Amino acid sequence: MESIGYVVMYFLRGMLPWQGLKANNKRDKYERIKEKKLTTSIEVLCKGYPVEFTKYLSQCRNLRFDERPQYSAMKAMFKDLFGRNGYKYDYQYDWVILAEKKEKMEKREEKVREDVKEI
Repeated sequence: MESIGYVVMYFLRGMLPWQGLKANNKRDKYERIKEKKLTTSIEVLCKGYPVEFTKYLSQCRNLRFDERPQYSAMKAMFKDLFGRNGYKYDYQYDWVILAEKKEKMEKREEKVREDVKEI
């Protein structure tokens, strides 16, 4: 779950603090990555983004190995964030909307080409 949080932060930030670290060999590189991960606080990683991301990663990091995550509480936290940011559960996903726009544009362009052929 913590890894999922890192992936989300990667999508939001465009990179993570431990990316692009240089080292002489793989062992040293992985050691540097480990050190950077350990010394980068969750607050620093999530700075500038909604506090829910900090809470999520903190909860994940603090879970014991045999402890079950509070899935419903985490889901509710992000659902609330989703609503506060003006999004609605309308099942209109970006990729669907973009595909519909592209299809409409292609139909218009095709009609224009047909109209030009008639002239």
